[in-house]
Amino acid sequence: MSVRLRLPNPLAALDDRALLARFAEQHEQSAFEQLVKRHGGLVFGVCRRAVGDLHLAEDAFQAVFLVLARNPTRAAEAASVGGWLFGVARRVGLAARRHEKRREKREQQANPVREGGFSQSDFDELLRVLDEELTALPEELRAPLVACFLEEQTQDEAARELGWSLSTLRRRLERGKELLRSRLARRGMTLSVGLLAGALSSSARGSAPLLASTPSPISATLAAEVFKRGLGAKLAATVAVVVVAGGVALGLGQTTSEEPPAVPLTPARAEPEPQPDPVSKPDPTPQRAPAPREVAPKQWVNVSGRVVFPKDRDIPKLRQVPANAIKDADLWKPFTPLHYEEILIHADTHGLKNVVVWLRPDSDDRKAEFPADTIHPEFADAKPNEHAVLVDRGQFEPRVLAVRAGDSIAFPNSLPVMLNVHYTVPNAEDATRNFNVLIESGKTYVSKPVPARGLPELFKSNIYQWMTGYVWAFEHPYFAVTDEKGNFAIPNAPAGNWRLVAWHEKVGYLGGPPGRLGEKITLPDAKGVELKPLVFENKNWPKE
Repeated sequence: MSVRLRLPNPLAALDDRALLARFAEQHEQSAFEQLVKRHGGLVFGVCRRAVGDLHLAEDAFQAVFLVLARNPTRAAEAASVGGWLFGVARRVGLAARRHEKRREKREQQANPVREGGFSQSDFDELLRVLDEELTALPEELRAPLVACFLEEQTQDEAARELGWSLSTLRRRLERGKELLRSRLARRGMTLSVGLLAGALSSSARGSAPLLASTPSPISATLAAEVFKRGLGAKLAATVAVVVVAGGVALGLGQTTSEEPPAVPLTPARAEPEPQPDPVSKPDPTPQRAPAPREVAPKQWVNVSGRVVFPKDRDIPKLRQVPANAIKDADLWKPFTPLHYEEILIHADTHGLKNVVVWLRPDSDDRKAEFPADTIHPEFADAKPNEHAVLVDRGQFEPRVLAVRAGDSIAFPNSLPVMLNVHYTVPNAEDATRNFNVLIESGKTYVSKPVPARGLPELFKSNIYQWMTGYVWAFEHPYFAVTDEKGNFAIPNAPAGNWRLVAWHEKVGYLGGPPGRLGEKITLPDAKGVELKPLVFENKNWPKE
């Protein structure tokens, strides 16, 4: 009797981006199947918690991977593919819930008297709220939570996938757990760290359905709605036409396949836009900035660069906080010596941290507004977000925030003592936005929505006076804050002529006061543009 050995699947050793590259460039179906096998449990869990109907959850599951199949490049550009799929699954799940509610409303109108109904346990409701609050976290805090709990990766595996050091992953993981716990507490769900970790892990469990060889009309409708709301209307129409008219092979019978599917997945082709399906009519939810009615096709450019301190100047030394100025010295002892961190320069790259960089119209008019029809549809429809400022290593982290107008700032206190936050709006017309609060240990204070003002807003601690930070708010999404090496990235910027502005808390604008108008810059029609290093010249830099 012969024995047939099952050889290990070589694709299992590849990371997500390598699998996406093989699928996108070589149309390798087995690579896509490996991605579905790897992330299917996560995706189906989110879809299942979003809707009460199992069959509709399966349709939503199909739609998520249809979105991935039609746009693998976007997934590969994300911090993690699992985190990207979580976000898509959340949006598809919400679209499915709207679909479910419309169906139930029609049934109620046709049959006013109904028996029974779907009900969720308290724990199911907790998991649904967890998904909602995870979605609202900043990506750098959401990604490690998704990887370590929903994807159930080890910390070493998650650090490798995200391209972070292990210490960075652990720090952001703890910050993410703390912020998530505080957000849940504000909604009346108080969990210890252990219970929170257990709830996150529980939400990851469950087997995923197989992908159908041809997605259902409902799956196509859900995918098209998500593309329309978050990934571009034109691509949404293309997806709907390709799927409904011809079908797309997404089979998952085995981890490897001996024969290729009959209809391979290929990049979407331009097709006539179909008539809108009444089921996918968007809900009238409020938006921060209305999307333009008609947006001409544009080339969206991912802009990256680095801001560096002038190399002909000596790097200023950090000012140390005097020992007699440190209150609660035992609390801060692990982080001493403490410093005033208003100027942070990388020793090797000369990169300048905490520089706010943004695009503005190519105009000498300081009040010129960013044209609405040049904003990427994904950003135009973005809803207000909440950004967390934590206490890390004895400092506010992040120290400098750049946000969209309408966003708010949360100050969770993870210290065992009271935390004071004094928030000041310079030249404020609305003085009620100023606050000076004491935050109890384990509590969070959230600011009012921040408007775009063309000026930074200051927050500091009067008790721990070395802790200071700034908030810049913009009407448009084309801004960034440089990291510890001076790097920044501005995704999906419109090609064309613009101005690039840079600001630092110590000396103000690049080039002095005239620099507020920015330097002329042309973004070519290219997928990605890396700018030459931006030397932050300013005569007001301290000499030492």
